[in-house]
Amino acid sequence: MFSQIDIDGFIDELDNKGFVVIKNCYSDSLMKRVKEEYNSVKEKYIDIQKNAGLNTQSKNATHHTLLMCPSFLELLDKNPLASLLETYFGGKYILYTMGASSKMPDSEYVYTQKVHREFYTFTFGQRLMLNSLILLDDCDVDSGATWMLSGSHTSKHNPSEDEFFKRAERVCANRGDIIIFDANIWHAAGLNKTDQSVDIITPLYTKPFIKQALNYPRAFGLDFAHQLSDELKQVLGYNAIVPETLQEFYKPEEHRFYKRNQE
Repeated sequence: MFSQIDIDGFIDELDNKGFVVIKNCYSDSLMKRVKEEYNSVKEKYIDIQKNAGLNTQSKNATHHTLLMCPSFLELLDKNPLASLLETYFGGKYILYTMGASSKMPDSEYVYTQKVHREFYTFTFGQRLMLNSLILLDDCDVDSGATWMLSGSHTSKHNPSEDEFFKRAERVCANRGDIIIFDANIWHAAGLNKTDQSVDIITPLYTKPFIKQALNYPRAFGLDFAHQLSDELKQVLGYNAIVPETLQEFYKPEEHRFYKRNQE
């Protein structure tokens, strides 16, 4: 999708500002279909969250949503960011987590509105985790554009709320765009002051040796790998599975769960 010049420019922005908007990554028709499927499973997530006693904390957000929304996998298979991600990480990468959230009308609460870093361990410039937002709807200042504190990914300093909102900028984008940013940058979802919800998908990517937030190969099942493209098998973590038994550990190299090229 990108030339080497594009990739170098985007990575310069990631290193210096901490975020970049990449336009027109997905078609309107795909975004509409994904949004419909996402909305169809929200009630199931609400039931799970209520049963866990976490419905308040998780309100308007779902986690590991790709387990219930097969269309999410289409966003990762022939991922428009693949060449950028491989260049950024200097090799292979995997999916750490992929959820979704809704900025609801009239400023209704979602926990992503808190000022936060995705990766609270400060990584001192090491490229270990990269966050992204795939927009299923247009998002401007009125409808809750994300606040980003440019350059804050390079500092251990934790800004106060006052400091953050004085210095942070709003990042507007349209349906099908991707906002990609360093997981150490301080950010916060904006308040949606319109009468329409704004839905966002949130893939996070890491170097393969970092443990996933949910073990996707085990969650989908080991046999599921036979249905996947080589790209999707890599991204979901099937080439970086930690063995659980001696029988899984003692395998010829070509059959090992954790492949050599995952460093």
